[in-house]
Amino acid sequence: MIDFDAHHHTVLRLNPRMPREEATRAKKLVADGSPVPGLIWLMTSGTSGRFKLTGLSREAMLISAQAVSAHLEVTHRDRWLSALPDFHVGGLGIYARAHISGASVIAPFADQAWSPQVFVRAVTDHWTTLSALVPTQLFDLVSQGLKCPSSLRAIVIGGGALDGELYHRARTLGYPVLPSYGLTECASQVATAPLVSLNEQHFPEMNILSHVAVRVGTSNRLQLKSKALFTGYLFEADNGPVFEDPKKHGWFETEDRGKVVDDRLIVLGRDEKFLKISGESVDLNRLEITLETLRQQQGIKEDAVIIARTDPRRGHSLVLAAEQGLGLATATALCTAYNAVVMPFERITHVVLVLSIPRSALGKVQTNRLVKQIDPLAIQVIEGTVR
Repeated sequence: MIDFDAHHHTVLRLNPRMPREEATRAKKLVADGSPVPGLIWLMTSGTSGRFKLTGLSREAMLISAQAVSAHLEVTHRDRWLSALPDFHVGGLGIYARAHISGASVIAPFADQAWSPQVFVRAVTDHWTTLSALVPTQLFDLVSQGLKCPSSLRAIVIGGGALDGELYHRARTLGYPVLPSYGLTECASQVATAPLVSLNEQHFPEMNILSHVAVRVGTSNRLQLKSKALFTGYLFEADNGPVFEDPKKHGWFETEDRGKVVDDRLIVLGRDEKFLKISGESVDLNRLEITLETLRQQQGIKEDAVIIARTDPRRGHSLVLAAEQGLGLATATALCTAYNAVVMPFERITHVVLVLSIPRSALGKVQTNRLVKQIDPLAIQVIEGTVR
């Protein structure tokens, strides 16, 4: 685990399931391009197909941890149950909060896959008091009808919007869930529902945390100012690594739209090309470039695109819509090639054949028209990809 006192030690945290080629690229990018020693580098969603890393200082992580700990009234008597990977800011943040508060951390999923039964058993066995989950994990707990152990006093839910129905079902089972909004670039949480909301039954509003100022910028995009903000991005470019700090006068403009009412934050969502799958950020622009490259390499002339469907457990699932002339066997083979080079949560889970892919005069996919063509009964499941 990261030593939060080793301020000059550069760290790169990667998903161990990342394709080897991408992991090598990330390591080389940090080795050749990091202009600031001692940063913690994490993967994040790039735009226009660019490979992107986000660099956070330990100071930023600890400032965020202090604010979150104060909001949750964390003390040395608390025990965190870590159910999020430590190559994501949500998982790392738990250890930073423990470092600040003296709380302990139980990590039952360090060497095994997520399981709602294991979660409940670990909370019970170790009498843990706090945790953080993504909506997919909460869905699993609720769908299994597992009641919340009495020791848990708060669970922060991040990594995607929390559905109101899921929230109420979770509360009925006793889960003390606190909806939150955060991002890698601000070292975790920006706004979180207050503890007092657990005394009520209605869906809570989120309070902006003490370490960050929030305002609304261009196109209603949220802008943040905080000492917990990231140092900058690292990109790949034709002429080598590129370091970029997009903050202007200390303010960072996010890709999320929203509004601020007094000390409360209302998040309205992202551009349609950005979405969450099982709590992971997914950039459809980048995935479409990957698919198009494979289509050209395989000499496929028929049109094929990726679209997102609402999924009650994962938030979204990805579907390959291909022209009928391609044929189901070839479309499935294209999916297999695509799934082999992307992250597990970015995999296409279903394929469907349509008469044609409707596009505008400028070549943009007309998603609404395309969806009307799709017969739900004709959608084929790609075996081995649904998680």
